[in-house]
Amino acid sequence: MFEGTAVTAHLVLEDKIFVNAKDKLDLEMTNIRKNIIDKAMAQPSWGQTFPKCFIPLEIELIKLIEKKVPIITMVQMKKINSGHPIKPLTHFELKVFLKFQHAIGKLLYFDVPNLDQHIILSPTHLIDAFKSIVTDKRFCEGDKKRKDLWDVMSEKGVISKQAIDELWRQHKYHKFQKDKDHLLAMMNYLDILVEPKRYDSQHNRILPDFYYVASMVRTTDYTGYLQSISFMQRNIGIAFQSSSLIIPPALSFRLISYCLSIWSIKTYGEHDVNMLFHRCAVFVIDTSLDMHISCEDDQIIIRLVHSRNRSFILKDLASSISECLASALNKISQLYIKSSSEQCDITTKSFEMKLCCSAPEDPCFLSIDDLSSIGGTWLCPSHGIEHGMYTLTSWITTKETEKCQLNCPVLNEEFLSEVPSALHLRRLSLLFDVDEVRVLVIHLGLSYTVWSDLYKMEHEPELLKFQALRCCFENSAVTFNEIRKAVEAGEIQNPHTICKMCYISSLDEFVISDSQPEKWDIVLTDEHIDKISPLIGKKSLQFLVELEMDFHTWEQINYRQTERDLVALNKSILNEWKSNLCKATNVRPSMRKIGQAFKNIGKDITVLEKMLFC
Repeated sequence: MFEGTAVTAHLVLEDKIFVNAKDKLDLEMTNIRKNIIDKAMAQPSWGQTFPKCFIPLEIELIKLIEKKVPIITMVQMKKINSGHPIKPLTHFELKVFLKFQHAIGKLLYFDVPNLDQHIILSPTHLIDAFKSIVTDKRFCEGDKKRKDLWDVMSEKGVISKQAIDELWRQHKYHKFQKDKDHLLAMMNYLDILVEPKRYDSQHNRILPDFYYVASMVRTTDYTGYLQSISFMQRNIGIAFQSSSLIIPPALSFRLISYCLSIWSIKTYGEHDVNMLFHRCAVFVIDTSLDMHISCEDDQIIIRLVHSRNRSFILKDLASSISECLASALNKISQLYIKSSSEQCDITTKSFEMKLCCSAPEDPCFLSIDDLSSIGGTWLCPSHGIEHGMYTLTSWITTKETEKCQLNCPVLNEEFLSEVPSALHLRRLSLLFDVDEVRVLVIHLGLSYTVWSDLYKMEHEPELLKFQALRCCFENSAVTFNEIRKAVEAGEIQNPHTICKMCYISSLDEFVISDSQPEKWDIVLTDEHIDKISPLIGKKSLQFLVELEMDFHTWEQINYRQTERDLVALNKSILNEWKSNLCKATNVRPSMRKIGQAFKNIGKDITVLEKMLFC
């Protein structure tokens, strides 16, 4: 049936088993059990040694499960651990134990803020809580309240918090009421439920009274949005095409939920319809720009739609959005890759990004690798729509090509005699790749032995480059002139590259023509953080550097960021700067500094201005 398709890589049983689901005593079930056991014993983890110190604690947890205790707090867990007659586990060992038990599926424990204070001993308890909300219509028969909830969710994709509270007060679901907050937080973390963003008059975040449930929407887009006036002239598109035969519906739902957690849903038409539909949604990026997402069986199409013309869509904005969505897609897809086939290489990207033509339906696609062979325009084969290179490359981050001016710093003797600061070194490490830094530090006097040791110890390129440069300056005061000479001697790029290291952009030139320059002096709010985070894209480290945070702060934030989520990482950087650095240095966390850092990482400041002030 599946021969010659990608599905064969997911099949793990060779036996042909036919089960009569209506017969509880069907003998074929024996074959299924045997196959499952054989498959389990063939796994690499089978037969591995198990720490003896874990056994007593595991027995205690089994006793709690037998007593029908589905969830315990970390305080209870520590009490059980400390009260055991045998030597209790240390805090670190306890975390290792919980993560191991989570990995083999015996319990659920997420070592992330707001979730790390509870342990779900019975994973089926969480599944049952999911099913009480996310379910099929046929399971609501005979329960009018649940059916009414299902109707609202299938039409609008929302459920009120009060409705969940009333549902779980029913006798059938009363077991979820005790740990309601943790169960809902888990659903939010797993993108089953999404809290929309709401703000008060002071721009501070307030808690909404409902959740989005993207997986429950059954309504299709009936608004005619894709057929609106001059749509083809107003949009640019990309497609993420799956390397597998199909895209699991759950992946589509999680991507839409991810977007719901960042951007607001667009209301459209005379009746202000919320544009959230089955595997499709439209989000508001700013006052003149929407993002349309359509999830199909084998591809996901993303379109940015401008209110006037696609030529007004700023390249920095489009490229940042594509980076964040690509990162989110690959993060989400790893769950399915890891669990589907032991032969699968989880480091391989699950999606290929292609450029889309502007046709609203059945678009043509252009591989990014073929872009260099295109002349000034691309004429899509099926629709004959002409696309200029400027719009085609909007999704792609391009390298800086600016040349230094005659008054650049590396031609100034006073500058060359100065010793670079730690901030200069961090910026310098971002301008060269690992091989270029290796040549540079050797010419600056670092021994090859020290470089070799660093190369073996540091697996993160950013850390490796910075640590190597920092080692050169620990024992001697190396000047900019010596760096320039080392760059020339090693034939590394161009000496003028050093200028970018110390260039600090100013907003003054930009705000002179602005009718409201004082707006850049307002204090950064929660709403601002939510809006800015997606715009930073992959330049997280550079942004942190421009905010003058030290490298240890980057290590701490990056360590805490266990998920490969660019938006969450960028939010952590902004929160760290506002809550800790600015308070410690008694600096007002104004938008002027954010704008300056945004400009210094090569982003278009007008993108930030439109997003925040229009």
